[in-house]
Amino acid sequence: GRYSLPLAVAAAVICTYLVTSHFDFKEQKKSNNNLRQTAAATSSISNFIDAEKRVFTLDDETNVKIPSDMQGKHMTLEERVRYLELKTNAFMNFGTDPFFGVDQKKNTCSKMSDLTEFGCKIGRDEVKSEAQVKEKCPGLFDHSICLDGLPKPGTKYEVKDEKPPCLIYDFGIRAQPQFGATMARDFGCQVHGFDPSPVSTDWWDSDDAKSLRDLPNYHFHPYGAGGTDGVVTLKEYNWGQVSILRYNSWQFDCEGKDEGSNCGTKFRDSKSFNLDVKTLPTIMKELGHEGRTIDVLKVDVEGSEYAFLENLLDSTNGCPAFINQITLEWHHFSWDMRYGEGSNPSMNAISTLLHTCGLKVIWRYSEGGWPAPEKIYRELGMHDVRYNLATYLRTMDDEVTESV
Repeated sequence: GRYSLPLAVAAAVICTYLVTSHFDFKEQKKSNNNLRQTAAATSSISNFIDAEKRVFTLDDETNVKIPSDMQGKHMTLEERVRYLELKTNAFMNFGTDPFFGVDQKKNTCSKMSDLTEFGCKIGRDEVKSEAQVKEKCPGLFDHSICLDGLPKPGTKYEVKDEKPPCLIYDFGIRAQPQFGATMARDFGCQVHGFDPSPVSTDWWDSDDAKSLRDLPNYHFHPYGAGGTDGVVTLKEYNWGQVSILRYNSWQFDCEGKDEGSNCGTKFRDSKSFNLDVKTLPTIMKELGHEGRTIDVLKVDVEGSEYAFLENLLDSTNGCPAFINQITLEWHHFSWDMRYGEGSNPSMNAISTLLHTCGLKVIWRYSEGGWPAPEKIYRELGMHDVRYNLATYLRTMDDEVTESV
């Protein structure tokens, strides 16, 4: 099946480790001896590889990062085995709940909000009547967050304050920054917005963004969320945005063909953009936010959320304990055909790792999300492309230190 090879590889790694080291997680006294045995086994493998004249470097991180914390300290071997086990088993639905990625856990939040009540009102962003509220606001406030622990609405940001009341990272804004703008204006938070799309950089330089440019606590950065640091190729997407998703170059052309006749094919070219992206650890370091708590991390980045969150987990030893809340949109996923609606390997794996770190699903748009309505997906043979929204909250018993 589609998961047989990764299962076999993961099983082989875990079993080889356990057999060669006889590691017992409960017997810490044997850990040093076990590590020596493992090192000897690794040395034997390396000698075999050298003898075969193969180039195989175990510490090569070109495509797969070695898990570490943000200071570069690596996990112990025991921790890495468990981390690999969590990743692999959750991805393959080799666990107790094939719908773990969308199953809402106990919600201890007393006040959930999509911010419409604060950001979509008469007098805000050229909204002049109740009719315009109904006309302009739908689709601009998709992400529901927990307001517990955040400043009270009406809190003002004071430039002289060394300690802002909250820190918000808003990835993916296009020309609609309502989420971050509301957190800056109505809650007094320090907000950093990120988007490399040409439509976003053009918006930021336009008169439409003047009111935000004038805010001392709203900052825009013309780069995106990535699983690596550097320039990546992104493709044109809907609504003037860019995405990591690459449409099929060749598609069927059945126009004018009778039933029973073969379809033709036609080439579809997509415009490419070479744009800057950065990982979250790099961004926090460059902005001087190391040691700070991110109160809300919003991620709506047209498919790059997977690589972005995977890198974040691998860069924090599997636990970004400095994040109190994540709200995101999942893009371009399909269901595990064995279980159907709501079961997806990547979402299950990431949600499982976040859960072990105390960040638990407290809200999602729906169990199965919604199918992509764009005609292009049908034309390209991509018949099961879906989206969903979700929010992860650090529960009260897993609190981390407040913002500093």
